[in-house]
Amino acid sequence: MFRRLIFALLTGLPILTISAGCGGPELNFRSHEKVATLASTVAATNLENALEEHFGTPNNLVAWGTLPIDFGELRGTVLTADGNSLRVKLDSEPDGLLTNIAAVIGTDNPSSRTATSYTPATHMLELVPMENAPPIAPGTAIRLVGHNLQYGRQQYMQHCMHCHGVTGDGKGPTVSTGLANHVFKPLPRDYRRGLFKFTSTKDGFLASRDDLARTIRQGLAGTYMPSFLLLKDRQVDAIVEYVRFLAMRGQIERQMLVHLQPLQRDADGKPPADLSSLEKELAVDGFAEAFADAASLVAENWTSADDPENSVLPTSPRVPDTAASRRKGRDLFISTKINCAKCHGEGGRGNGGFLKDLQKNPETNEDYPVPGLHDDWHQIVTPRDLTSGIYRGGRRPLDVFRRVTVGVKATPMAGFASVPEEDRWHIVNYVLSIPIDGAFFDEHGDQYHGGRDPHEGHDHSKPHSHESARSSSQHSANTKSTESSGSTPKDPDTPDKK
Repeated sequence: MFRRLIFALLTGLPILTISAGCGGPELNFRSHEKVATLASTVAATNLENALEEHFGTPNNLVAWGTLPIDFGELRGTVLTADGNSLRVKLDSEPDGLLTNIAAVIGTDNPSSRTATSYTPATHMLELVPMENAPPIAPGTAIRLVGHNLQYGRQQYMQHCMHCHGVTGDGKGPTVSTGLANHVFKPLPRDYRRGLFKFTSTKDGFLASRDDLARTIRQGLAGTYMPSFLLLKDRQVDAIVEYVRFLAMRGQIERQMLVHLQPLQRDADGKPPADLSSLEKELAVDGFAEAFADAASLVAENWTSADDPENSVLPTSPRVPDTAASRRKGRDLFISTKINCAKCHGEGGRGNGGFLKDLQKNPETNEDYPVPGLHDDWHQIVTPRDLTSGIYRGGRRPLDVFRRVTVGVKATPMAGFASVPEEDRWHIVNYVLSIPIDGAFFDEHGDQYHGGRDPHEGHDHSKPHSHESARSSSQHSANTKSTESSGSTPKDPDTPDKK
């Protein structure tokens, strides 16, 4: 029923397989699509075997010490040993059941065993019987590894797998069935690139643990990603580690596919002419070194993401949210230097002129077949309609400041870290005011929504009431949809001109 643990060494770092326990279907991680198009079966087999050795399968996960993941580790000492039953003293007691985890016994020449259960009341640890197992002396150091990854896997399978898939490729069963033919927009995140759109980290850095936890707790407004505020911190933290685990697996796989790119078939499906020599060079002789390099790079990038130095934090407080600040933000919004309007539109409705242009696929350097903006997953993305008041990355001023500073990662939404911080705060004030007060300013500095300028047509040689004009502005906001559906449709983002 329980699978035995495998213990190996790679550059001195342990690889421990953790059984997910008995019951349930046998699951497998899905290989990247390009693995099947490799002309070399040796390369494909070596890649799949290396990934399974270092990451395992969904039912038998591997805790690989190279990766900066909190697999969960409890240290202790063996008090007494009676065959496969050990009485141990742990430095800290687990906050849940320990079943089917790795037990690393000893320090100089450690051996690995499977721990099937641990009873806190009696401090008894039960091991799977092992032939010719050496006796365990009292005082021997012991480490119990993997319970956090195991728990994260259980929580992920319960709460996340349905959309994001077993592999984290965004192809879960709910998506494949189309939810009664309903189209997911946007599609669930594909973790294999290690990219996440809404982060607190600087440009070029991955998502921090706090970023992932915030997304899980808050969800992504306006999408099918719900909020999981009711989950306990322990559950959220474990899911975060498992999502990072899936992302690292996918990134290493992609790095290796770049290494093996010369072994891909050409457009006609033909293998490279020098397949045999390339296969020996890339898939055999240089494979292990390339795999270790890929893992090292991925590990370094995820470690850097949690460095506080790489977090986007303003050095000055938010400027007061005044009419003058908003007007300054509006001027920057439509300026040629920043030009947010090219995507978001002058009225902030996400309908800028840039959406009518063909964009290039950065991987092929060819135009996408249809106009519009595409993200790094090659999906069509629509700039945020700022009049809706829905901000997927969070609606706190700090959240919007971060979007203005570093953009939305893996999308064409650029950041403006080079713009003075005070100006970025002006843009924040303006953007947050749009849903309530409108995107436009009249000649008196009053904001109004799309439609007719409330001051248009006033005879300024005669006294008139600005209050009534503001009321007219509000009326325009309430009736703009009616106006745009009349016999003479108007662009709601463009104020009328005489």
